[in-house]
Amino acid sequence: MIDEFDAKLLRLVQADSRRPAADLAAEVGLSPSAVQKRLARLRAEGVIDHEAAILSPKVAGGFMLFVVHIQLTRVKSDAIARFRRLMQETEEVMQCFHVTGESDFVLLVAARSIDDYEVFSNRMFVEDNYVARFETNVVLRSVKYGLELPI
Repeated sequence: MIDEFDAKLLRLVQADSRRPAADLAAEVGLSPSAVQKRLARLRAEGVIDHEAAILSPKVAGGFMLFVVHIQLTRVKSDAIARFRRLMQETEEVMQCFHVTGESDFVLLVAARSIDDYEVFSNRMFVEDNYVARFETNVVLRSVKYGLELPI
């Protein structure tokens, strides 16, 4: 069960997971040891699923971002499971969503150039018998980029 203190902590660590417990404690109104225990519990319970550094695509090697809408030839469970596994194993795919609507999946893909993306898309979508159609949007500028849930 998430109480008010947990909710405050989660909002703060979503914005910056490197903040020291003493800083978090001062904002939340608990002792640093209580904050550490709560964070350990939230991690153990799976509320905090993963912690990672978010890199700037431009600064970390000049990556371009592409939003790709995928429509599969078959929407049977074996094709969906196969495509999910393939996307999980593909390092260029930053995010993959199984969605409703015209597309079956929406991806966020990173590549160093248009040419690199073309090689990637040919390998992953054109040569794949499970992909019926894909549409790509090039990200011109990230207006908001994050993974924070509104707690």
